[in-house]
Amino acid sequence: MKHPNKDFVAEAIADYEAMKAEEQGKLIVQVLEDQPVMMGYLTNLADDFTEEEHEALVDSAVILINAFIAAGIPVEMVSHQMADEVIREKVDNYEEMAQADQLNSEGIKEIADSPVVFEDLRNRALFKSQLSEEKITDRHNFSIVLDTIISMIERSAAASIEERKS
Repeated sequence: MKHPNKDFVAEAIADYEAMKAEEQGKLIVQVLEDQPVMMGYLTNLADDFTEEEHEALVDSAVILINAFIAAGIPVEMVSHQMADEVIREKVDNYEEMAQADQLNSEGIKEIADSPVVFEDLRNRALFKSQLSEEKITDRHNFSIVLDTIISMIERSAAASIEERKS
């Protein structure tokens, strides 16, 4: 699958940061409407994170979707089936790492579907939410959710590319 390269993600981050809060809010509402399953997943996790961390996760979803759109790749709606598959896969991967006592920042980055995109969005989130000051377990939980969101969006975009080919 062709992922948006670092330039599209970096550009989407810069564009999002340059927006007024009102414009960001409109984009978030649009993504809420376009991605009810994924955003429902995020909403259900709101109590597991600080307000800033949760906001950083929502922003990450919006930024990545905008990066795909900027690259000319539409992002289909994430289905319940796809969300369940990605969540199960990611939780299994992280549990395996934890059992092998290999759950660390580098290991998490390595098992991400898109390590560069993950790193860019995680770095932005660390800065925006003061997550780096949190306990290591909290950072890992945040990383699991961020990795899950990225995979949902990327697989949905891949599905739209496949649909266009047929």
